[in-house]
Amino acid sequence: GVSLCDPKVCSAILCNYSLLKQECWGEFERDLWFLMHDFDEVADAALKDYPLYDRIVEYKVDGLQNIDIQEKIQLEFGIKHSVEYISSLWRNKIPKLIASEAEDRLLDWYFLNEMKGKYKKCSRCGEIKLAHNKYFSKNKTSKDGFYSICKCCRNSKAKKS
Repeated sequence: GVSLCDPKVCSAILCNYSLLKQECWGEFERDLWFLMHDFDEVADAALKDYPLYDRIVEYKVDGLQNIDIQEKIQLEFGIKHSVEYISSLWRNKIPKLIASEAEDRLLDWYFLNEMKGKYKKCSRCGEIKLAHNKYFSKNKTSKDGFYSICKCCRNSKAKKS
């Protein structure tokens, strides 16, 4: 099967996006249509906080070359990235973000519908997250086996130091 939780699959879909969308256009019963529909939803959610990445995806899907994208994002965002960096974002960072969002959605679905999961509130940001090692670091001394501060908050604290 194909899993959107795999960054390589997300990269392959991105690189062939126009062809895949054209192939399934209007054929709502096909698996490919459902795959592309799900991919669009996950990608939109994953990139909503990253307007630069979203724009790079839009330009790449439209068939622009990295040199053209470099000029456009410099005009639009006032940032000049190398064509190599744009390529790295396209091939690595963006597919990983999309795959991570897909994994988040899968974990939420699984622990809400299939197996009752435990959720906990981060003591720093106050968000309620699944008590899972994707969101909280393990802590043997804690009652539930996880630290009270989520990984996101712990990592942001470490970056400030």
